[in-house]
Amino acid sequence: MKNYFFQAAKIFFNPETLVPFIIGTIFLSVLGNALTQILFNVFGTTTTAAVGIAFGSVLIFMFSVWFLAKSLSKMRSPEIDLGKLPPKKHKGLILLVSRDEPCKKAIEYHLPELEYCWLICSSQSLDLAKKLKQDFPKLKIAEPIIVNDIYDPLEFYQEVKKIYNYLPPGWIIEDAIADFTGMTAQGSVGMVLASLSVQSPLQYTPAESKNGQLSGYSLNPIEITLKQQFRRGTN
Repeated sequence: MKNYFFQAAKIFFNPETLVPFIIGTIFLSVLGNALTQILFNVFGTTTTAAVGIAFGSVLIFMFSVWFLAKSLSKMRSPEIDLGKLPPKKHKGLILLVSRDEPCKKAIEYHLPELEYCWLICSSQSLDLAKKLKQDFPKLKIAEPIIVNDIYDPLEFYQEVKKIYNYLPPGWIIEDAIADFTGMTAQGSVGMVLASLSVQSPLQYTPAESKNGQLSGYSLNPIEITLKQQFRRGTN
């Protein structure tokens, strides 16, 4: 315990950090006093003026924090080139719903061409699917499709095939694209097999990585071309 105490004390009194801290404190104190004096000269030294100055300072501080938080929320690192082509924008999008970020990224990528979206989810991710419907009120989003067994690829296969069999009137298969990013590996397999059976396009929305660690953000979708490879394998 004693060693930790001395280490902490050493940090506080380290000349490399103590001197800049003292200089900065003196600078801010002098600047603060000067600004306070200027405000009192302008608005007077009454109690009302003092309360107004204090209240105004709090408002400025809160606005600064809000503005900084908003700026940080919009900060994204530049898109990373994965050497893969992005898919063309489609009118229809089929999603496996498990996380909010990749689903939103996939939907936003296809706007404004995107007209219709199908959400395949589990009972655990149903609330997220409903939230996505609320987040994109101008987009036609079907009622979420709930799979009973998320480890059964055939159930995913059947649900995706139903979507392709009942596309909006006038649509062709190529108007819709399936994103197999979310949920389980079995779900991805079922979606891919269903898409291959009708020769429908596929995409994947990769996670952004920084220094080998996932950042929680997603990159733009990339096109996954399996049709030609699938045909070669069957020859």
